[in-house]
Amino acid sequence: MPPSSRSFFLPGTMLSLLRAVRSDIFCYEGRQLPSLFLLGAQKCATSSLATQLFEEWGVSRGAPFHDGHQWSDSKEHHFFDDEARTPKGLSYYAKSFNHCGDFTVDATPNYFFPDPFNNKAIDHIANMYGRERIERTTFAVLLCDPIQRAQSAWYHFHFDKSFRTMVSGFHGVFNHGPYSDLIWKIGRYDEYINQALRRFGSLVIIPAPLYFQNARETISKLLDHANQRNPGGVRPKFTNEWQHAVRPPRENSHRHPKLKDDINNNDGVNLAKYYNASICGVYSYVYGHYDRVTVIPYRPSGNFVRFLETSPVLQAQPASCRYLPGATATHPAPAPSINPTSTKKLEQNSECQSWCDKRWHCGGNNGIVKACQGCSFCR
Repeated sequence: MPPSSRSFFLPGTMLSLLRAVRSDIFCYEGRQLPSLFLLGAQKCATSSLATQLFEEWGVSRGAPFHDGHQWSDSKEHHFFDDEARTPKGLSYYAKSFNHCGDFTVDATPNYFFPDPFNNKAIDHIANMYGRERIERTTFAVLLCDPIQRAQSAWYHFHFDKSFRTMVSGFHGVFNHGPYSDLIWKIGRYDEYINQALRRFGSLVIIPAPLYFQNARETISKLLDHANQRNPGGVRPKFTNEWQHAVRPPRENSHRHPKLKDDINNNDGVNLAKYYNASICGVYSYVYGHYDRVTVIPYRPSGNFVRFLETSPVLQAQPASCRYLPGATATHPAPAPSINPTSTKKLEQNSECQSWCDKRWHCGGNNGIVKACQGCSFCR
């Protein structure tokens, strides 16, 4: 047999793999660009989710840059948010990932920063990936209670004074230095959800309490979504179901006091006001049935509906949100004052009931709202 003809007798699976690699738009100069980004939010368990992807679900780790610029590691590549690295182009970025054929992820939460701290990461990703890759990439954000997130971030970076001391005297504007202000601004999630949708066209929102309740279901549905977005692309290595933990690990966390013991009452009220409009904005994306927003593992229902208000501070000062057709994330309408346990009041408020019947799908056995308890939220 002539040597030149032997290539036609490759095993079928190997030939299929070679064809897939050659046609994969995420295979760039021999390296596998990520088709999944975990954009944030910082201190909302992104490290826990990424650790599970690497250790339990067959996702390949990347490699840190050793270039003297911003810190990076196998989870957080810090390429698109680093003005010294970004100009080096996609070839330089690709070198921080494995060879083609391995499913990869970039879980840098700093890509999801708001103005005035915007590092242009979202714009850099969109411009460098190009339209075809963007349309086949999954961009996901894991969102948690913004005040709990801020407290966790504070103790992650500061040990010299308490969270209570830092917040004390808040009057609507934070003046404790630029990084302290960033700690607060990151919790205004709706501002950069809008930015991400503008540049990427779609977004996956993962409510942190649902991830904490069932990490296995959350990650399974996230990877399924990524596979659907990129049909024919590489998949994570096979893993057995017993390897997939239901409860997520505690990664990159630091001990700190309980929030209720670490904040003054008046400061808590002011912080709730600071975040309320943004919380309503996020809820409008999650429950407003935007076709460009996917909620994983599912739209919260029951006790998880107010998934951004799990702290005692925000539970005591819940956001007043009502979602009407045409409402935007940045202009949520105030919710009527209704006792969620009062069926009589609900029946009297026909406007609220009519809107919820048309707009809400809150889960349950048949996924259809039959009673709008509390108007703003189905419980």
